Amino acid sequence: MRHILPLIMLFAASSCCEQGGNTTLSATDTPMHIEGRYASLDDGSISFDWSGVYIDIHFTGTYLAMDVSDTKRNFFNLTVDGTTQDKFTTEGDHSTVVLFDNKETRGEHVIRIQKATEAEQGQVTIHSFTTDGEILSADDLALPRHIEFYGDSLTCGYGTESESGDEPFKPETENCCYTYAALTAAHFGADYNLISHSGRGLVRNYGDAESTSEFTTTMSSRAFRTFDEVVDSAWDFQTSHYSPDAIVITLGTNDFSTQPHPAKEVYVEGYRKLIDGLRQAWGKQLPVLCVVHSPHAVECVRDMVATIENCAMADISKDVYNRTTDLGASEHPNKFGQAKMAKIVIAEFAALTGWQAAE
Repeated sequence: MRHILPLIMLFAASSCCEQGGNTTLSATDTPMHIEGRYASLDDGSISFDWSGVYIDIHFTGTYLAMDVSDTKRNFFNLTVDGTTQDKFTTEGDHSTVVLFDNKETRGEHVIRIQKATEAEQGQVTIHSFTTDGEILSADDLALPRHIEFYGDSLTCGYGTESESGDEPFKPETENCCYTYAALTAAHFGADYNLISHSGRGLVRNYGDAESTSEFTTTMSSRAFRTFDEVVDSAWDFQTSHYSPDAIVITLGTNDFSTQPHPAKEVYVEGYRKLIDGLRQAWGKQLPVLCVVHSPHAVECVRDMVATIENCAMADISKDVYNRTTDLGASEHPNKFGQAKMAKIVIAEFAALTGWQAAE
């Protein structure tokens, strides 16, 4: 069963103050709906770096702002009452981002902010939220299902807002909300989170001079962390505020993208260990869909999933999207290519889980 973490319970002392008719709540005292991995800090802040982390806030009033810090510079998606707004950025120490300011609408509103860029762009810390109204319960904002996605640049949304495969990577054109992962979750009416990092593989990262990479640099290690970029930040699966109902893994493109390739038996062994580790960590035999983008991995993944209970493969290795209008930065699929990938993933996911599309 899905549930909302009662953030207000994490600290005995509440950080709330009223100034000029506005009320400020520390992040941990704000009754938000948050999806993704994060850490609660002793000063009442919350911190995260993974791509796709999103926060929903239900409030009444005409104004909502947050106090936020960023170790680098990230782009965020913003929706107001379901309507997409312009992206905003976070940068530097203790900046104020106004999320809503409309003196003519004092009714109830729901704001969603989502980290559109991946961990390499910086770690974000939200300190507090300020409103001229009241922040309401977020208990009804969680969806009944949850999918956790593990992957690389395809899952991060590298180049999804780019218009040409010839363009270089730019943080402003990376947006996870257009990925096959976000589209798959939306199709099934599920919340989701992304554990993904561009250029990383299951056992070998892009461009490595060796056939395997140092374990701590691969997604096989990062999959178990609170922070993508912090090696010793183990995620506490037992007390996690979310619990996935299914897992999707899209890893292998970087493993086989350049020479020397890892031995297929090494890749498959690493894949099995990741699936076993995640199932043990979550404490249940979750359905696992293995999405394959590299032609080199298709045969060995197909053979592997045939021997694992409640596991299947989605093949997106060829002729899924075109090489012109479907490409974004560095020849990654843009939002149009990602949408075509999503159709295949959705079909195989439905066959595996028996889930129906959301109404």
